[in-house]
Amino acid sequence: MFCSPTLTADEFKTIHNTLWDLQYNNLDGVTGAERIREALKGAYKQDHKAFTDKGDHYDQVREQMGLTTTWSIYEIDNMADHHKFGPDVDRVVYRDHWGDKPVQASIQGTTWAALYAAADYCIRNSGDGHHGFIEDFVVDKEDPRTLILCTGS
Repeated sequence: MFCSPTLTADEFKTIHNTLWDLQYNNLDGVTGAERIREALKGAYKQDHKAFTDKGDHYDQVREQMGLTTTWSIYEIDNMADHHKFGPDVDRVVYRDHWGDKPVQASIQGTTWAALYAAADYCIRNSGDGHHGFIEDFVVDKEDPRTLILCTGS
């Protein structure tokens, strides 16, 4: 899920009653699944909108900053917010890629956008033209000032 959707009282009631019917009244599983899907339509719509809105925001940040990679950490609502790693984190290292050697970049700020810029630099300079999706950052156990970049394709 890309958000925390809200169910209406009727949607929750439909899901609750359908689960009850499935368990105790031998409701056909296909009919039950259809009723639950129908009740979840609003939640799915909210989730799709959150996914689209976040993707549009990440694309806008990428264009404004002149970056080339794709941000794929959908838990982040606003790239201008301070990242969760704290002010002592000052570099990103990209080790696990198809290039020849690790690449590192300084983080210029404490926002998610600053992490995006550092990760973009690392990916572009890694020699790996396949993995361009920023998927996670992990604090280096040996050096808590360093974030290890994880990517996907």
